[in-house]
Amino acid sequence: MKKKIDRNTSRSRRLLILLAAVPLLATLLQGCGGSNAAPAGDIGVSQKGERTAGGVLNYGFVGTNKPGGVEGWGFHTGIIQEALEPLGITEIKLVPFQTGPDLNESIIGGRVHLGNSGDTPAILARSTGASTKILNFSNTEINTIFIGLKEIQAPEDLAGQKVAVVKGSLMHRFLVGFLNEKGLSDVVEIININSIPDTEAALLRGEIAAYAITSSYYSAYKLRQQGYPLVAEAREYPALYSTSVVYAAEDYLEQYPGFREAWLAARQQAYEDLIAKPDDYYAWLSEQTGTPVEDIKELQPIEALPDEALAAEGIERVEAAKDFLIEEKLARRDFDVDEWILQP
Repeated sequence: MKKKIDRNTSRSRRLLILLAAVPLLATLLQGCGGSNAAPAGDIGVSQKGERTAGGVLNYGFVGTNKPGGVEGWGFHTGIIQEALEPLGITEIKLVPFQTGPDLNESIIGGRVHLGNSGDTPAILARSTGASTKILNFSNTEINTIFIGLKEIQAPEDLAGQKVAVVKGSLMHRFLVGFLNEKGLSDVVEIININSIPDTEAALLRGEIAAYAITSSYYSAYKLRQQGYPLVAEAREYPALYSTSVVYAAEDYLEQYPGFREAWLAARQQAYEDLIAKPDDYYAWLSEQTGTPVEDIKELQPIEALPDEALAAEGIERVEAAKDFLIEEKLARRDFDVDEWILQP
């Protein structure tokens, strides 16, 4: 004899099953959205409930194609992959971001394990309590430039005008410092445009009077060739030079003892390989960026790449940038830069 099914009980059981599935569904949806970044993937959970990387390194960088510099060359040649494989890292994903602040958001959120960005967004994240560590500098002398409309011939011409920058970026720090230096902070409006192409389009339409960008951008170089004036640059104000840092999520480092040593050894090997093959490097970088080789040599010279992982001048500039951001109340709280750097 078949048992009589209580329809109310059946509905209740289905409801309980559905409710039990909601947290899982929410987790899946959270992993799919909330960021402009490419998905990181392959991050699991251990039996202890800790996040694990599953043998994957998600490396975030600011750009549209592949990273350049020593780190980019290390990935291109396979030097970094070979060095990290003995640690159990068997897959490396290069994840591009439009801006440093976007990259930092993904590191804080656990979607990226290792990142390379300007010092300012990394400092701002650390000042909010982000658990990161600096591994090395990829550049210790970044020159931010300030390009204006053709009628802007002097800083004073900016009074009453709007200027644009990616807020929270190293260019933002330069812009604030420059306007302070010229006594223009109260008469120039800074607006945020979170995309370099959109910023340059706004300049060409006359919607802004000027914008800040690093000197390595080919698009900015072409604007200057077309007669758009250089209003100012960090080279004129050395205290406003910036650095670019490679930093990692602390919980990722804890999963791979020996990561620091393997990474720095690979970086040094990649640097030595790069300087031994300058023509190959410039040809590769030209292909990646769509910039003619002769222009690449001017915009991103090999000589600008640091020959050591943690140069003293880089540490001094990070310290100066941090102090500036705190003084301007752009950074939330102070912290120890020496403690931020991953020590042996």
